[in-house]
Amino acid sequence: MSAEIILEDVTARLARLFGRSRREQRARIVTFGSSMTCSLNYSKLLRGEKYFFGLAPAILNPGAVFPPTTHGEFVLLICGAADRILVLPRPLVVGMLAGVTSRRVDVFVEDKTYVMQTTGHPKLDVTPYLNAFPAPGAKQEGVAPEEGAVRRPDRIHVRIQYALVSLGRAEGCSVWVPVNDRNLSLGGQPFSAHTLARLPNFGFDENTRRIIQNIDVLWLTKNVIQKAFEIESTTSIYSGLLRLNDLVLAQPNNQIQLYIAASRQKRDKVRSQLMRPSFQRLLARCEFIAFEHIEAQMGRLQDFSVESGARVTGLLRGERLELPEHLLYPEYV
Repeated sequence: MSAEIILEDVTARLARLFGRSRREQRARIVTFGSSMTCSLNYSKLLRGEKYFFGLAPAILNPGAVFPPTTHGEFVLLICGAADRILVLPRPLVVGMLAGVTSRRVDVFVEDKTYVMQTTGHPKLDVTPYLNAFPAPGAKQEGVAPEEGAVRRPDRIHVRIQYALVSLGRAEGCSVWVPVNDRNLSLGGQPFSAHTLARLPNFGFDENTRRIIQNIDVLWLTKNVIQKAFEIESTTSIYSGLLRLNDLVLAQPNNQIQLYIAASRQKRDKVRSQLMRPSFQRLLARCEFIAFEHIEAQMGRLQDFSVESGARVTGLLRGERLELPEHLLYPEYV
């Protein structure tokens, strides 16, 4: 099917959902009723399991003004077919292309994970945006520019994230979760009441800071990051390892303890991902920690009565997943 037919199909479907389409400029930027404005972009699958998009200048110009709509502006990346569309908030894309003159966006697909890459910026897992159109008639929640992927955590993710927040505080740490996740709550306990509102200034470059602020949970003592946790419940293991790997590449000498948290039944999947040559830098740095262990320790903490201000230590223990020597890639390769 040709690109034009697919674009027409997507436009017609959005018009049925959100209202009559109206072209804004010569570029393929379309407003649908009073609901949303979209830049429509198509790419076929290219060699190397990737898609390539060249975006219109107007949608990337922070000063460009479009008609006010309920949901705001989006960049749609149509990945080969009308049922594979990345629905990216415009501020996110503008941030990922800041300082990039080519307006080029690459999207790689691996293990059903969609990873966006632009020149000079860290890779970004955009899988949560796949076909994530706003509900017709619903109001769009605010999306902060450059905050990374919109989090759509399931109940398990929220429960584990809250447990890690509570365990970190019990160990005397201050705790960070991504800005969007501070709006979450569990059992009437809002994350915002127990987490940092702002990240301290670590002296990191902007790329490192972008990676750090989107990691699921950070434990800090005296403004020093001690532990970083990526939680993988419904998303692929690859996406969490990718973020931790980007951190190691950006700051190879940091002493942050890295953890990938998943259900015990996913342990072997984590190990198989670490066998990839691109992730083997994580072998000496990243530990696997099971959801079941986290929840067991959370239960013990709730049953453990301590005096006000008292702290406990060593609540969590991860597992280092070592690989056979013949599978390790030499450093000089």
